[in-house]
Amino acid sequence: MVVVVEGDTDLPFVRRLAEDAGLGITTEIDAGGKGTIDRELAKYNNAGRSIPWVVVRDLDTDAPCAGEFVMSRKLKPTRWFRLRLAVREVESWVLADAEGLSKFIDVDAKWIPTAPDVERDATASLLEVARRASSSFRRKLLPGKGSSAVVGPLYEATLIEFGERGWDLQRAAMRSPSLRRAQTCMRKLAHEWHSFINRI
Repeated sequence: MVVVVEGDTDLPFVRRLAEDAGLGITTEIDAGGKGTIDRELAKYNNAGRSIPWVVVRDLDTDAPCAGEFVMSRKLKPTRWFRLRLAVREVESWVLADAEGLSKFIDVDAKWIPTAPDVERDATASLLEVARRASSSFRRKLLPGKGSSAVVGPLYEATLIEFGERGWDLQRAAMRSPSLRRAQTCMRKLAHEWHSFINRI
């Protein structure tokens, strides 16, 4: 399977979805932003005629809901192509594992949003949670005083580490409908692909 993501912080979470479904990843493409994904979407879709291609993109505020965004693309998916949208960002999926996140950054779980998919800006929400975290994680996740940066110097590295070591897909899927839909989609894709391969 080939996976395409906006950035490397998305990869640990997509890898967990693939592992859960029983799909092996042969190629990982870091598109470097959703603009590239949108421009290349038709090519990715065409490549999905022969092997599974899964594209994971943040919905952000590009549409009121995932369904409207997909309709706006006017894309007829090929047999093995799947487009999954994190509502509204992969950070929503991060926040969805409140138990794991609270332990990882040492913050009381009561400060973590209970319905992360409805957060308009999940990154901002995550940074608000980080303000209550241990001092070491505040330095990693939050920009320094006077900095023009939106996030801290080790924000991406910390999210990757959490995705690899602290995040639990099953817990997160219980609080994030978009993640749960992605999980169901990946499992169904795996079933269909394995059935196809076994018939060859």
